[in-house]
Amino acid sequence: MSFKKKINQIIRVDLAGEKGAIEIYKGQLAVIKDKTLSNEIKIMLKKEEEHCEKFTKLLVQYKVRPTILDPVWKVGAFGLGMFSAALGKKATMACTEAVEEVIIDHYEKQSKYLEGKDDALSKVTKKFASDEKEHMHIAKDMGTGSDLLHQTLKSGIKLISKIAIKVSERV
Repeated sequence: MSFKKKINQIIRVDLAGEKGAIEIYKGQLAVIKDKTLSNEIKIMLKKEEEHCEKFTKLLVQYKVRPTILDPVWKVGAFGLGMFSAALGKKATMACTEAVEEVIIDHYEKQSKYLEGKDDALSKVTKKFASDEKEHMHIAKDMGTGSDLLHQTLKSGIKLISKIAIKVSERV
């Protein structure tokens, strides 16, 4: 694969992922009644909106087309947010933990690939990986559940996240 195609994949997928994170948090906020939890989610949402804004600018700068699946991811992510929040605080935070774990790994691999090839983009992915780690730690600190239900939920969300990444790389 050419370097240009790889850059296109990176920007397309990362923008889709940030949009997905925004929708997950919006879905959670539509259901959550707990003020402490909703305040934490609003802080994380703001950071995801900043990430989305950066990748939107990069999309234009690098002349990359977005994924055509944006409407599907938007509805799916919002639904996942509502579903996890309806299951309670631990499930809400389990969702964040699972998504962030996948995204951190994804950003770190991208950053390594980009080192020496596109240092500006490498710096962005490295910084965003750090921001996502902060979100994951907040989720863990608030409690994500270690019982079978929450472990299964996390595994399912990780799988969905990985599939969304693979599909968005190509479509």
